[in-house]
Amino acid sequence: MPSITDHGAPTPLSGALRSRFGRPTVGPGAAAKALAEDTSALVRAEIELAKTEIRRAAKEKATGAGLFGAAGVVGFLAVQALLVTAGFALALVLPGWAAAAVVAAVLLLVAAILAAAGKRTLDRPAGLDATKETIEEDIAWAKTHLRR
Repeated sequence: MPSITDHGAPTPLSGALRSRFGRPTVGPGAAAKALAEDTSALVRAEIELAKTEIRRAAKEKATGAGLFGAAGVVGFLAVQALLVTAGFALALVLPGWAAAAVVAAVLLLVAAILAAAGKRTLDRPAGLDATKETIEEDIAWAKTHLRR
């Protein structure tokens, strides 16, 4: 009895029944081979999922670290502006120091916003939630199907 392969060409089954996936459904050897292939494919897929989640989490943490770095730079500039403000205030009792104080206050506000954004980003847990969930589903599926 001929069968159609993935390429459309008929092939003999040599008496073996085939499942809907085209694999022989008789014999422990064929079943063991199919189980090994499926397990291998499943493990590879889970590893790829874990890699993707780790890459995404690392990128998120790098963004948070970058925001903290930016907050440090802006904070440093604010300190410089405050020092310039103090210099103007002490050396020249003129309205120019007020403008420098406003600039320093704005820089400090920006630094606080960047620091809060960086902290919020870094506070989010980096987990492998999807990988863990699919592995648990795979184990549950295997347990139910291997008991038969």
